[in-house]
Amino acid sequence: MDQTAITPKAPKLTAVSRCTLAFRQAFREQMARAKDEWLAQDIASKQFRKTLPRLSGEDNIRDFIACVAQGVLLEAIEPKLSSSLLYAAQVALYSLRRPKAEAAKKAE
Repeated sequence: MDQTAITPKAPKLTAVSRCTLAFRQAFREQMARAKDEWLAQDIASKQFRKTLPRLSGEDNIRDFIACVAQGVLLEAIEPKLSSSLLYAAQVALYSLRRPKAEAAKKAE
């Protein structure tokens, strides 16, 4: 019997899982090289931010917000930066919803 036919597919990673995984892998790799926790945290934090979803489409924006919240919990994103990132997400979400609201007004 073909093993691939009965092997379950790996579940698709969520955006939060991808960001968290990127953070943890970068942290582990840096700690293995330099054993400098501050440097490892800094590099891992940058990798976490590089992995954030793009601010395009409602689903991505929601994922972005969830990732920023997770980043604050992991200390990958400083609270001050999180405010700016969440504001950017708010603006992006507003820009998607505004055309819909204007179209509804015109239809009335």
